[in-house]
Amino acid sequence: RGGGGPHRALRRSSSALLSAALSPCCRQTSGLLEISPVERGVVSIFGVRSGLFVAMNSKGKLYGSTHFNDECKFKEILLPNNYNAYESRIYPGMYIALSKNGRTKKGNKVSPTMTVTHFLPRI
Repeated sequence: RGGGGPHRALRRSSSALLSAALSPCCRQTSGLLEISPVERGVVSIFGVRSGLFVAMNSKGKLYGSTHFNDECKFKEILLPNNYNAYESRIYPGMYIALSKNGRTKKGNKVSPTMTVTHFLPRI
């Protein structure tokens, strides 16, 4: 798909956008994220450079956690368009989402039908 839509930005650098979302001081740098299985259909997302786990609190806000906990677990959902969405394991209905500018959106304000929640993991 051409143009400047959100899919294009996420394809170009989804890991950089997500790691930038975790810490304002990292907005200029790109980061590698490791997606690891925790249990069937559930993953954790770890910022290699930052040493932080992606986590979501009960209000749907993303943050970086130094310690792995239940807020660091996300259900990985394969969407019909072959993108992935990541739903909080302990707060159902809350999804990881990035605006077209790479800023986080609150997880309780989005749904998997919105393109801001669509990601293409790189292998």
